[in-house]
Amino acid sequence: MSLSDRLGAIDRFQQSLMFKVVATGIILLLVGGSIGWIFLESAADPTGVRALAAEVPRFITDDEGRRVINPEAVQLRTYTDALEAARSPVSLSLGILLASSLVLLFVWLGLGISYFAFTFVAVFVGLPLLLFDPTRPFGFVILGGMQLMLAFIVLLRAAGMLFKPSHPVLAIARNVLAEAVRLKVSTIFIGMLIILLAAMPMVLNGEQPLRYRVQAFLQYANQLTFWVIALLVLFFGAATVAFEQRDKIIWQTMTKPVSAFQYVLGKWLGVATLAAILLLVSSTGVFLFTESLRRAPAGGEIRAYEPRDPSLVMTEDRMILETRILTARRPVLPELPFNINDPMFDRAVELRIEDIQRLGAFTPTPADRARFRDEAFREAVTQFRSIDPRTEGFEEFAFTGLHDAQRRGVPLTLRYRINAEGNRPDVFYALTFVFEDGTTLIRDRTGLGFSHTITLAPEMVNERGEIRFQLYNGRFIQDPRGGGGIVFLPNTNTITLPPDGLEVSYQVGSFRGNFLRVQAVQWVKLAFLAMLAVCAGTFLSFPVACLVAVGVFFIAESSGWIAYALPGWGTTDLDGNLDVFRWAIYHFADTVSGVFRVYNDLRPAERLSDGRLLSWASVATGSLFLIVASLLIYAAGVYAMRSRQLAIYSGH
Repeated sequence: MSLSDRLGAIDRFQQSLMFKVVATGIILLLVGGSIGWIFLESAADPTGVRALAAEVPRFITDDEGRRVINPEAVQLRTYTDALEAARSPVSLSLGILLASSLVLLFVWLGLGISYFAFTFVAVFVGLPLLLFDPTRPFGFVILGGMQLMLAFIVLLRAAGMLFKPSHPVLAIARNVLAEAVRLKVSTIFIGMLIILLAAMPMVLNGEQPLRYRVQAFLQYANQLTFWVIALLVLFFGAATVAFEQRDKIIWQTMTKPVSAFQYVLGKWLGVATLAAILLLVSSTGVFLFTESLRRAPAGGEIRAYEPRDPSLVMTEDRMILETRILTARRPVLPELPFNINDPMFDRAVELRIEDIQRLGAFTPTPADRARFRDEAFREAVTQFRSIDPRTEGFEEFAFTGLHDAQRRGVPLTLRYRINAEGNRPDVFYALTFVFEDGTTLIRDRTGLGFSHTITLAPEMVNERGEIRFQLYNGRFIQDPRGGGGIVFLPNTNTITLPPDGLEVSYQVGSFRGNFLRVQAVQWVKLAFLAMLAVCAGTFLSFPVACLVAVGVFFIAESSGWIAYALPGWGTTDLDGNLDVFRWAIYHFADTVSGVFRVYNDLRPAERLSDGRLLSWASVATGSLFLIVASLLIYAAGVYAMRSRQLAIYSGH
């Protein structure tokens, strides 16, 4: 029997119903056994923190006979919640179900033996490379890249089968998916995405604390994935329309009963489906690797969740990872004691105008007044966030809207970061927090320039749903002159809290829920870019369509930075005179950044890596904006297609 006959027999066998049923049964047994083992392991309590938390009383009596919150109980509850979230069997079980679903898809598409054969070859080649440090990156790329490529192939084939029904829109979308494999512009980006994503775990520094490795991987992997897929969508979306017009292939389509709106919709559906497949494959890989990295030993642990020091319940590295990164927290920033419409800013604006008019003739425009008011407001905010140890000594901060945390009884996290003396690494400041109920917390060794956290009990939220405290730039000590008095010992210099340097947050969801919402937003953004690229290709040549689509993409992604930088640009020259050129740029940039403000405010990858909640309300708001924008662009693309003289179009 020849080799082709043997391969044909193997192909017929993998497509037989008997093989599919038997293979499915074996896979389901393995999946069931794996998930059962995961649930049994998660039920264990290796650190004994659950039993210990149940024994510690929540309230104790202080020296004055008052019933107060037991700090140890609050800390143990935080540890327990973090341990439950970290060892939850749901995340890993979900990952196993996703991976097994892809394998079952291979089986029922008649590619089961092919999948196992390619996997065996990848393991045979890549596994020996993992044994040696110089070749380990290549081993990861081969093993991970092969699985990602196989997953992409099977999902692409499954999508093609979903578009099998005879309908013009589905037929065009099916052809777009087939074209994605043939066009060089798409295969380059697909190959680049698979290789980069497979190699991403190898760039992590194993000597760093686990929390930094997980956070870095989440941030860079999600951003890299989105940008590569976005550029693929933009170039391929423009190419699939522009090249058909250039090569006259569109004649064969438009001479059939296919309307302009069906053609544009079919092209968009094909490109958006390709983006969804790539995003699903890459996000599944990111999720599974994050969960496996989560179960690696953190700093100070013998193995995952077991501290090397028996006196510790949970190491600092593990605690920060589980409560600050792999979670979904709702952050609350301190309320400002003033707002931009306060009368004091009216006077500040008038004083600023008077100072400029002393230097020469100057007639302020409404834009100038708005800019002066914004500058005065930002200066007041900076002063509010700065604490001079000699003149004021402290500043009072209030965090509102914490009724939900109080009602649910969840611990809160106070995060603070101060800047002083150029953030020298060898300098430490003492800070004192005096809360509304009289609780005083002193932090003697506060490093400069990086974040510190304090766990707060939910009982510290008052009946108005607020947490209030005074932050002192120094500490209180016993009076060295005797007498039992207390004196304030200030720090050397003024401390400044950056805009994100002080917040109270509490957990409102899980990491996996936040991950799902982030990927949903990523796809909606990609679908918007797909519509932009396809419609640009309807009336522009390929190079110009790419230039327009990529330009809009970069403007949308940088709109937040533009809005932040505009006040410094202004509309006047150094002498305070109106500059027409600066005025035009200012208002154009302000308008453009305002259009994409909702797009920029989502920041899904940044929120995920920082453990911040991306709520369904934010998802709905951002999605609604992008859907409306996509419909407007779609209408413009359909109009352009109807207006084109395709019979005489040369593609130039």
